[in-house]
Amino acid sequence: MELLAPESMRRMPWKNGGGVTTEIAIAPAGATLDTFDWRVSAAQVDAPGPFSRFDGIDRTLAVTAGGNLTLQRAGGERVSLAPGGHPVSFPGEAEIHATLDAPLHDFNVMTRRNAWAHHVEVLTLEAGAQRKLRRLRQRMQWLIYGVEGTVSVGAPGAGEVHAKPGAGIWLGTPSGEETLSAGVAWAGYLVALWPIAETCGARAEIAR
Repeated sequence: MELLAPESMRRMPWKNGGGVTTEIAIAPAGATLDTFDWRVSAAQVDAPGPFSRFDGIDRTLAVTAGGNLTLQRAGGERVSLAPGGHPVSFPGEAEIHATLDAPLHDFNVMTRRNAWAHHVEVLTLEAGAQRKLRRLRQRMQWLIYGVEGTVSVGAPGAGEVHAKPGAGIWLGTPSGEETLSAGVAWAGYLVALWPIAETCGARAEIAR
């Protein structure tokens, strides 16, 4: 279990150069935008424009704060995302143009198709509330990212890790008995990651 502090996260240009993203975690350690197995990031979006293209990647995107985001595919399909609303998933090679009604912050999870998979859940906990982090898949890993409030993760016989807004907690080898606890009212994202290819190891080393 490891705290992913905001000051340790890497800031870098978008793949298409249209903005700047904060890389929360990437695996394997030292991977690039062309070689990662999975990547979790957050970004501020100030202007409309096309999405970066990621061939062979599955993506999930959510708006965490600010304005509303509308994604329009080349075929005409439109999807709108509101702050704190449900995320949307789509293939990284899709041609998508984004518009917004005000500057916003987003949260993005990407996994390499046919090698890794992911699921993103929006979660809110009242002060003092808890949530068991059950390991539902073999070799599954958790990444928790906080948007509001404070949260801690602990397991029987182990110390707790505490995270403030903008920080993450990574569980590379969860026991299935960890508990997510809100110190004050908390809102954030639970990201489940698991390998689906035989070539993937039991634990991905993330870049720090």
